[in-house]
Amino acid sequence: MIKLTPSTPDDIEQIKEWTLHDPYHFHQGQPEWWLTAAEGSLLAFCLMDSKGPLTYVRLDTEGEYVRIHTQFAPESVVSKRRLIVGMIWNIEVLIALFKDYKGLIFNSVSPSLIAFMNKKFGFKPVGNDDYRLDFEVQKCQ
Repeated sequence: MIKLTPSTPDDIEQIKEWTLHDPYHFHQGQPEWWLTAAEGSLLAFCLMDSKGPLTYVRLDTEGEYVRIHTQFAPESVVSKRRLIVGMIWNIEVLIALFKDYKGLIFNSVSPSLIAFMNKKFGFKPVGNDDYRLDFEVQKCQ
């Protein structure tokens, strides 16, 4: 079972650890930015399955889009299979929750993440390492 849970100060040490092992996020600032009560976020949470945390997610409004930020666990902690199952569930929930927006957007330089999000959901490059899913396009497919 996949679920969204609040990210709390109890998660800070885990977020720090995951960030240090993430080649794309090791340079990021404060782990508090990922917490549910973080200032300026639309929504922030921990994505969990029955075995425990999969990722930390922060969503921000950006014009008429919702920007997705994700802090992944190291592969030694969360298998790719668990992560993929959770990510599919999460994106489907976000699409349903934020249907009043124009779409979802994320930034990445990870070839595997970019390929997965394009193939599974149809996220397209829009420049500056941003990838966007336009809901109008998706509804027509």
